[in-house]
Amino acid sequence: MQKIWLKDIELAARYGQSRVTPWRRVRAGMLPPPIRLSAGCTRWPAHEIEAIDSARLAGADDEGIRKLVVELVAARTARVAA
Repeated sequence: MQKIWLKDIELAARYGQSRVTPWRRVRAGMLPPPIRLSAGCTRWPAHEIEAIDSARLAGADDEGIRKLVVELVAARTARVAA
């Protein structure tokens, strides 16, 4: 079964990075912020991470990834508002 939510430690392991790197990437606009599921529990939707990975594999540069992140966050907002 494929995970639908990813922890910061899982993102770090996915890319062979330290646990703080996903948070640094959020601050740099290279990852969307995680979603707070409950107090002390934040996770990233796996489909958003997969979209970023696909864009990177397709040749997107950092600016392209930042634009995608903005679109992903806007889509979240639109889903919540609907």
